[in-house]
Amino acid sequence: MIPVWCWGETAWNSFFIAAIARYGVSMNSTFLVNSAAHKYGDQPFDKYIEARENPVVSLLTTGEGWHNYHHVFAWDYATSELGYTLNLTKVFIDVMAMIGLAYDLKTATPNAIKDRKLKSGDGTRLPSTKNRNIL
Repeated sequence: MIPVWCWGETAWNSFFIAAIARYGVSMNSTFLVNSAAHKYGDQPFDKYIEARENPVVSLLTTGEGWHNYHHVFAWDYATSELGYTLNLTKVFIDVMAMIGLAYDLKTATPNAIKDRKLKSGDGTRLPSTKNRNIL
């Protein structure tokens, strides 16, 4: 009703754009996680599984496109090693943790991430030689 009251839109157009189109876009973005994120992208953690890192899917789904990481470190709540980069889901969970609604958050250690990249990754996102002591 906000588009009708605030912008003079018809109720019919408001319903189709604000409700049906939004629902369609959000559902198709969600479906991309198990289709595009299993077909297109890099496999920096495990090149032997189908899941891939797809930044476009991550952007559309607020952080769920880092699928290779998610499959390798399934218990990590952030589903990405990239912090808050294209990962609004992690932001939301961290805010919920700050106010006490989420707790016991588990994450992979930097050494575990680095070791997995070196063991079975496809060679993308390897730490550079100048940063090896950080990771």
